[in-house]
Amino acid sequence: MAEQDKRPPFPAQIGSEPDSGSLEEVWGLLDAAAPGGSTEVDSTELDEAWARLAGEIHDLETRPSNRRLAEATGPGDPSSRPRSRIRLAWWMAVAAAAAFVLVGPPATIMVEAGPGEIVSVALADGSSVELNSGSTLRYARWARGDSPRARSVRLDGEAFFEVVPGRSRFQVRTLNADVTVLGTRFNVRARDEPGGGTEVAVASGRVRLAATGVDAGVEVVGGRSSMLPLGSAEPSPASDMALDPILSWRTRGFAAVDRPIGSILAELERRFDTRLEVASGVALEERLTIHYHESRDLESILSDIATARGLGYRAISGGYEIHP
Repeated sequence: MAEQDKRPPFPAQIGSEPDSGSLEEVWGLLDAAAPGGSTEVDSTELDEAWARLAGEIHDLETRPSNRRLAEATGPGDPSSRPRSRIRLAWWMAVAAAAAFVLVGPPATIMVEAGPGEIVSVALADGSSVELNSGSTLRYARWARGDSPRARSVRLDGEAFFEVVPGRSRFQVRTLNADVTVLGTRFNVRARDEPGGGTEVAVASGRVRLAATGVDAGVEVVGGRSSMLPLGSAEPSPASDMALDPILSWRTRGFAAVDRPIGSILAELERRFDTRLEVASGVALEERLTIHYHESRDLESILSDIATARGLGYRAISGGYEIHP
């Protein structure tokens, strides 16, 4: 998954310019000055800076005056080319090199699992992640081995992690929590929705669940789970849990354990990429537990929910409407 760090070569079109020797020397110095990646950097700022610089370079290259200049000076004696063109080439060369040295390439890789998809991701430290439908994983580009940068990811949605032991702790950041581990297998569900938050279920090993930026948290061991609701500063005490329903999504099953109906319907929309309208009078905050070991079609699940809560549903354009 990780890309190789390939810096751009010295542009061939500048090699024939009178000052090419000096330009190439500066190019080499810029490349040699590249940081080794050990400094902690805000990846979002890096991505934004790269986008800005790339846009500025594009504007410079496509400016009408520069296009006309390029068209007017075709191949021929390099000494006959206008100095302004040489200066443009020089600035393009330096800007491209400086982009990699000072800004770096886009600093994060983003992997998304679309509707109905389960996507596997192999991380640089040897750990692996399975993403559930409608989930996004972000992790550092260019991270090596089990460095701290290689062992820190951002999750929006749900995923199952198999983390290998390393010199530094592995961390999963979510919308409201930090999940810290040493070496374990666990599930994280982090959704911004009514009744949502960050929920951790541990298959083996030990993790710590804490609110974002808070050192103290709850330790969760194999066979137990904990939840940090949205707006809360403290996770719930770890409690015993049945792992099969929580992990049923990995085998294309579907489950919701004591979850609000509104949350269940949102999960179904993500899974089946189908619009679900809710008529007034449906109590979306009511909680429900359902569990299917194997894959089921959307209408059969809606039928069971409707039966369990005395509701009805009907087909509409692009989906279904749930009504009292």
